[in-house]
Amino acid sequence: MKKLTLRKTNLRTMDAKLFLMAGCLAGIVSACVHEKSDDASDIQKVVHAFVLEADSLMQSDSLFWNRPIDKSHPQVCIHDSLIRQKLDSAIALRPDKQTYLLKYRYLLQSWRLQEVLDLLREMDRCMSDSMSSELLHLKAVLEDYKGDTLTARRDFLRADSAYTIKIQQVAQDSLMYGFARIEKALNLSLMQNDFRPLREEIAFYERVHSSSINGIEQWKQISDKATYYRKMFE
Repeated sequence: MKKLTLRKTNLRTMDAKLFLMAGCLAGIVSACVHEKSDDASDIQKVVHAFVLEADSLMQSDSLFWNRPIDKSHPQVCIHDSLIRQKLDSAIALRPDKQTYLLKYRYLLQSWRLQEVLDLLREMDRCMSDSMSSELLHLKAVLEDYKGDTLTARRDFLRADSAYTIKIQQVAQDSLMYGFARIEKALNLSLMQNDFRPLREEIAFYERVHSSSINGIEQWKQISDKATYYRKMFE
């Protein structure tokens, strides 16, 4: 709703300028603006309905939604075609970060990596400002895994910049700060194909907090990105 309100405000500002330039057209312009605003509101309602229906269908299949991701035997939701139809319709009507992220979660739970990558590419084209450090990192990883090393390096660099900002934002929370530094180190290690930055950051975290992160031991043994990708995707 914030985006819709912003859009209305911009249009009202445009009305004022047009009125000052040509008062005789003010009535016509105002009528057009109200019509566009009403249309935008109607579209938003339809998009919201599609998103709610898709989410409800996902949650209704508890065996799909509540199970851990099985990479060897990916699960398919019983309402797969309906969910896709509703999410795709919502995106076609109005590309929106919330809708993209819901579809992203769904595809990831289904372990459809190529479709996840396609969605991230589309999201990056449509609303690159909404790409978080984690989404940029995952896009870089999938691009790299699929063999597009040039695009992957560009996205790793973008993710690195985004992680720098994230670290600054969570600096007052020691745990979040530590996790963000590890995320940034992993991103750097994959970009350079050198996992010393990750191991050093893990060691720093453990010294500061006098404890280890659950399940982190296996990542300390990784020396190259080929091994990492095997663990992640195969």
